[in-house]
Amino acid sequence: MAEAIQREVGAILDREVDDPGLNLVTVTRVDLSDDLRHAKLFVSFVGGEERKTDGLRRLRRAVRFVRGQLAGRLRLRTVPHLTFVLDDSSEEYLRIDEVLKRIHEEDDGQERNES
Repeated sequence: MAEAIQREVGAILDREVDDPGLNLVTVTRVDLSDDLRHAKLFVSFVGGEERKTDGLRRLRRAVRFVRGQLAGRLRLRTVPHLTFVLDDSSEEYLRIDEVLKRIHEEDDGQERNES
């Protein structure tokens, strides 16, 4: 069910929400409560901190519309309460990748010096 919500909310944001401030938003993950009443949607935006803060604020204002659209698409008895949360994991992955690259470069440099 979490995957269906992720897919449908992504499509709604992409095709149904008429807000230029919400272009280039990606729903990266959905955590769904056991009783299916609450869904935490992790989202990421392309851009700086101001863009992310503004995008998250716009999503929170559009939550009633998104929830209504979701109800029609998934035909659930009860549509979960949606909470949008900023997902910074992609930035963390990039930071880790940079650290690993530096370590690899340092290892290569030490091997050349030892030869």
